[in-house]
Amino acid sequence: MNLPWVESPFFLDLLAQKNITPEQRDQAIHYHQEGYLLLKQIVDHRLIDRTLAEIQHEYPVNVDEEPVRHQDLWKKYKTVTEVASQPQILDVLRMLYGREPIPFQTLNFKFGTQQRAHSDTIHFSSVPARFMCGVWVAQEDTHADNGPLFYYPRSHRQEEFNYFDLGLEAKENYAEYPEYEDFMEEFMEAKGYQRQEIHMKKGDVLIWSSNLVHGGTPIRGGNVTRWSQVTHYYFEGCMYYSPRFSDMFSNNLNLRHVINIATGQVVQHSENGKPIETINTGKFRYAVSHNFSLGVLLKEVVKKVVGKKPF
Repeated sequence: MNLPWVESPFFLDLLAQKNITPEQRDQAIHYHQEGYLLLKQIVDHRLIDRTLAEIQHEYPVNVDEEPVRHQDLWKKYKTVTEVASQPQILDVLRMLYGREPIPFQTLNFKFGTQQRAHSDTIHFSSVPARFMCGVWVAQEDTHADNGPLFYYPRSHRQEEFNYFDLGLEAKENYAEYPEYEDFMEEFMEAKGYQRQEIHMKKGDVLIWSSNLVHGGTPIRGGNVTRWSQVTHYYFEGCMYYSPRFSDMFSNNLNLRHVINIATGQVVQHSENGKPIETINTGKFRYAVSHNFSLGVLLKEVVKKVVGKKPF
């Protein structure tokens, strides 16, 4: 099946064919069953200290001030790129997904996100599906007071939900997003999933499947920091798109402009090993492939660029 082997219904058969170490076997089984993997003391503390020394001036003093996070600081600071490109992390991802990992986005935090339950698949997805994951690096110890991560084990096995499924439409400044979060929390409760909180040490790494529902707990200790870096990874040989801005009913995918953080190179979209060209219509990028009618595409270009209804 055209899925990551750790997400496949034939996982056990595929595992028996793999030439991997006992440790890798245990890692793959845990990731397949639970949807996440904790790696202890993977990132050197000296690299973390250098990273924080470089980026700390970018953040406010107090927890209730903006900005609460910075996206893609790797474009400014080499240390952020180094964290995203750690060989130990890339090796584990290659084993889990059977393809070359592509770090494509970083998020750096001084304080806990306090973000409600969500799945990354609402923001990032791929064709074939599920070739995406998140990696969270603890840049200081997390505890009950500084807003540690929470997650719902095994929730990655649920179907991927997008806005079309929920009857939502993307709006300015994410005005619709609380409705999505309401749904995810109610869905987790209805399905009987149990939320778990995880406390990690500086240098620990958490890898989670793209569809694992997770978030950040409230900060209970006042103005306490929780330095961390999230890197999102795609894998080679896919189309990469943003479900929030895609029309899933008509198969119009908002293809992303993907740069491999580790190499600095633009990543070519592909379908079944064949390169795909895209037409950039501004907010949306539509793929030109057998799934798309050129006539429909041109009408959409007129509608988006000229601002008129299609003929």
